[in-house]
Amino acid sequence: MDQLRPGVFIRLIKTNWFDHPFLFSSFKVKDEDQIDLIRKLGIREVVCLPEKCDVLPLKPTEKRRSPDGEAKPETGLSQKVIDRLWEVKKERARRLREKKEQIARCEERFNSCIKAFNDILTGVLGGKAHSVEEAISFVDRLSAFFLDDSESTLHLMNVVDQAETTYSHPMNVAVLSMMVGREAGLSHEAMTVLGLGALFHDLGKARLPHKLQRRRENLSRAEQELVDQHAQFGAAMLSSMDLFPPDVARIVAHHHERMDGSGVPEGLAGDAIDPLARIVAIADAYDNHTNHPDPEKSLTPYLALSYMFGQQKQLFDVEMLALFIRCLGVYPPGTVVELSNGAVGMVMSVNPRNQLNPSVVLYDEEVPKKEALIVDLAEEEDLRVEKSIRLIHLEPKVLEYLSPRTRITYFVDPNG
Repeated sequence: MDQLRPGVFIRLIKTNWFDHPFLFSSFKVKDEDQIDLIRKLGIREVVCLPEKCDVLPLKPTEKRRSPDGEAKPETGLSQKVIDRLWEVKKERARRLREKKEQIARCEERFNSCIKAFNDILTGVLGGKAHSVEEAISFVDRLSAFFLDDSESTLHLMNVVDQAETTYSHPMNVAVLSMMVGREAGLSHEAMTVLGLGALFHDLGKARLPHKLQRRRENLSRAEQELVDQHAQFGAAMLSSMDLFPPDVARIVAHHHERMDGSGVPEGLAGDAIDPLARIVAIADAYDNHTNHPDPEKSLTPYLALSYMFGQQKQLFDVEMLALFIRCLGVYPPGTVVELSNGAVGMVMSVNPRNQLNPSVVLYDEEVPKKEALIVDLAEEEDLRVEKSIRLIHLEPKVLEYLSPRTRITYFVDPNG
């Protein structure tokens, strides 16, 4: 401890995480007060990580000195300061418990909506008029349940349960589209049309041969051409049901059209594409990127947004794509990240004013899951996100620890 000075990156040893008030067991020493606090804990040795240090520890013959050259005395850190550190640590744990309870309530509603949509879809495919009325009411329910708590909802979308995959994709696309629609200031009527178009964007796949309804790859040219027609099939099915607002069919017909004219089935471009369909196209592409049938091809939310904005910008309405990213954040909730100190965590909430520094719940095998801490990176000047991590590359125990969901799976199969 006599060699320790501010700027040295250390790892505490021979002490339990519950026995010290620091948020981490590994951190860069900020000031003399921290050194005195470590001493007061009875710790006599710490491990130095040289590659993460601003300065190296003092040599054994050197003494810590103040700026005026005098030997540095202990600061006499007050119990009040120590108590405050403990309060911060306990407050972070409390925030996580509340957030998980909030997500659990959202998950229960999400699962009930998936079941309800299953019944509605069956009715619509059967041509039942009352199912159209139920679908319109269902869109209002989605708005009431999920748009006011978008962070909890995004968590649920980013770790999908295999039992939900058949209907989670249209639900995801609908909620994501409506998030953007609300941010864009759409009227209630337009939001209803947008939600319906998103929910039923893949309705036409029911007209495809069963073997093609879920396949995306290794299609012959003839098979691909047939799959490309599903948007038109769906639009025709909706148009035949008079109770659907007429604009819904146009969204379904255009959701695979692209702004540069490279889309299908008609190769429309720019203003020829329905404005609401452009929103659905972005939400559909994002969910397909993040929930690919092949887990190795699934992108993290961060990588999906980066890829869409960096490599696919010409395909989408740029204004709506920017709005989509603003709604989700640079690191959307549910993104697993590695921090600059090597810690792994899951983004819990986004700071709209500082999107590069979200709040993250940390994985620490020494800390029980229910006591895990949320760290606000905006308040931790020495911490930053280094990279995002794909769920498939996480150890199962890490994902189980970090995920707020009650059920976990790694394989998803959306019908995008």
